[in-house]
Amino acid sequence: MMLWLCFCALALVLQPVHSAYNCSAVFNRVPDNNDLMVDCGANMITLEVNLCTAEWAGFDPNGLALNGERSNAQCKGIIDITVNPPVVRYHLPVNHSQENPCRQSLQIVDEVPSSSGPFSMFSSIQSVIITGYIDTPSSSEGVISYSTDLYYHFSCRYPLEYLINNTQIVASSVSVATRDNNGTFIDTLSMGVFNNTYFNSPLVVPPTGLELRSKVYVEVKAANLTGNFHLLLDHCFATPSPYNHTNHKQHSFFTGCVVENRTTVLYNGRSKFSRFSFEAFRFVEHRNQEMSTLYLHCILRLCEPNKCQELLDSCNSTRTRRRRALEPYGSPAKDSATVSVGPLYTAALKNDVPSALASGGSEPLNRDNMNLAGVVVGVIFATGGAVLLVMAGWFVLKRFCWAGALPRAFH
Repeated sequence: MMLWLCFCALALVLQPVHSAYNCSAVFNRVPDNNDLMVDCGANMITLEVNLCTAEWAGFDPNGLALNGERSNAQCKGIIDITVNPPVVRYHLPVNHSQENPCRQSLQIVDEVPSSSGPFSMFSSIQSVIITGYIDTPSSSEGVISYSTDLYYHFSCRYPLEYLINNTQIVASSVSVATRDNNGTFIDTLSMGVFNNTYFNSPLVVPPTGLELRSKVYVEVKAANLTGNFHLLLDHCFATPSPYNHTNHKQHSFFTGCVVENRTTVLYNGRSKFSRFSFEAFRFVEHRNQEMSTLYLHCILRLCEPNKCQELLDSCNSTRTRRRRALEPYGSPAKDSATVSVGPLYTAALKNDVPSALASGGSEPLNRDNMNLAGVVVGVIFATGGAVLLVMAGWFVLKRFCWAGALPRAFH
């Protein structure tokens, strides 16, 4: 009996620790890639490590740390047993490495955009790659070991180029959340349309549409923008229908340094928002419609303040102006995005078809003028005919009288 009690006590002592975390026997295996979950958020990277497999492999969850920073409590995980399986959760702020105690690696890389995508006009784009790892202390005791060192590597890709399109707006500004793919530095991109330079009164389109040549003020914002980035508009344009990168019918407001007539860039590349204005117009293809619809779009990039200023300063280069179609601001457009709003409605012209002019450029005579001229000419000819008849009658009468006088003279 005593021997049986000793065996029971020894079994309790030697029972694996991970059973205390309600771990299933399914996780009695060596850790693999599926045991690490990564969520690349706009402000925080969240990592979750399967506690059960780590425990079964003989690792202490409290010994796991971000990027080897085991002496820093901020870099250690928090055990959560309310989920199945239990996990060790880590939170890594997305900001500059020198401001982050866990020292993740942050690198800006150049990438070639898809040839069929909305950024195919650019020669290259940029993304921020944040990488790091979670590991345990390296084995250092003895000559050999039968257990591996635990090492989880993670990577988050944050594109610096975005596209928001086909956002309909009629009377006020609309915000549209960006899709979170691998990760994004922006929670929300928005484009607002206003009717004054203070940008405090949303544009209200009347039922008959905006009056042509009326001023429209546009503001593009990046809400909750992480890190020290500014927003720079590369290219803003309008289309008569919702955005489609294969639709070539568009009116450009500006591309890089080149600003079209009746457009003014008010503020760009200096903060978390950019502004410009333009005069309302209509698309010719809507000539037979009562109102013309406008969809506004902007390709924008995120760039560090010095980089934004460098791109803006390049506008002084004549070479930049020649290359504006492919390389806005004189660089390969490495880190751009696009927002869109619409439709806006503009009123059609009341007299859409102008009067035709003669080849000399003067206005032709109207019907009344032509009738008046006919009357005058008729009067002139009638008067001339009457004068001729009177003169002819006088000559005939004179000749008759002269002929009658001659016979009497010979008698």
